[in-house]
Amino acid sequence: MSGPKLGCIILGSGGIVSQRFQQRLSNHPFFELAGVVGSSNSIGKKLLDLPWNLDEQRPSLPDITIIGMKEGRELVMKNDIQIVFSALPSEIAAKAEPLFVKSGCMVYSNASYHRMLNEVPLVIPEVNSNHLDILDSSKLGIVCSTNCTVMPIALSIKPIYELWDIKNISIHTEQSVSGGGLELLISTRSGNSPSPKIPGEADKIEEELIRLLSYIEQDEEIKPKFNVNVSCKRVNRDYGHIVHIEIETDSNVKKEEIIEQWMKAPPSICNDLPSSPTPHIIVKKSIDPDKDRWAGSTNKNLDPAENLHSGMAIVTTIPEISGNIVKWSAFSENTIRGAAGGCILLAELDSMRRGIIPLSSSGEGYNPL
Repeated sequence: MSGPKLGCIILGSGGIVSQRFQQRLSNHPFFELAGVVGSSNSIGKKLLDLPWNLDEQRPSLPDITIIGMKEGRELVMKNDIQIVFSALPSEIAAKAEPLFVKSGCMVYSNASYHRMLNEVPLVIPEVNSNHLDILDSSKLGIVCSTNCTVMPIALSIKPIYELWDIKNISIHTEQSVSGGGLELLISTRSGNSPSPKIPGEADKIEEELIRLLSYIEQDEEIKPKFNVNVSCKRVNRDYGHIVHIEIETDSNVKKEEIIEQWMKAPPSICNDLPSSPTPHIIVKKSIDPDKDRWAGSTNKNLDPAENLHSGMAIVTTIPEISGNIVKWSAFSENTIRGAAGGCILLAELDSMRRGIIPLSSSGEGYNPL
């Protein structure tokens, strides 16, 4: 990107997702961290003085002081900051995110509160980029990334759904403790066992998956007709969610056909986006969470601060086929692809759509799926 980078701020300061945002923005070619809004416990503190809770070394970050919501809005208006990344809890995001839109920003949210509102796009770039058009490119608003567990589900189902009608989907999840937040991660690292129950999670996954795979016709979302059954479980693993998926299609399928669909390059709309890995789906015999956390990296430097592809691909197992029944498992890094990394990729794409970052060097430009 020629010229100055786009200034952005993060809502949330010390949690896992906020620090993933900080990490990935430290060397981003388009975006530059200009401010961090925090809670009353962190306001007035230097960003660099907050405990660093990620396993990787803290990257080089600007010497900025954590500010409150009011000061954050004043900052974006004074400095013409166009982009806000939200790592807020849902109940706080409900009020805070619209205020930043009113202050003149696009808000790219990892929070759940606005995901199911008709006027708010819920988007995974490789799955339903055309849903961005729910929000006119000339207008400001909120755009949401998905629940972290939905990411490997939707990314692996969409290529199949492009060729076959699906009747039924059954999903069982094994979700890491980092998906429950920093306090749960610290607790389990101290020797405590997490509760396997995740209240409300199954409903969120079902609702978001259906919305992601809906068609848009004349501003109306046409929902798919398949049935979805989801069960969720928390497991004692620090990072990475595994999902076990079974689908019933309307006709028999072959293993080779499924793998071919998965192995296709990302849609051209993702060409040259800094956070878009190629391939975005990696097929293996089995899942190794410790290694597959960094799927997408094409070199030995796995640090997401320096390698924006690291942790951005998902891994699937070779599908098991019995007639029209297809079974597989999929994995993604829940705090990277499933949270901050996926949200930044979404902002890259939407900023290209809005013409505030360069179009793809391939010449494809913005041409939604």
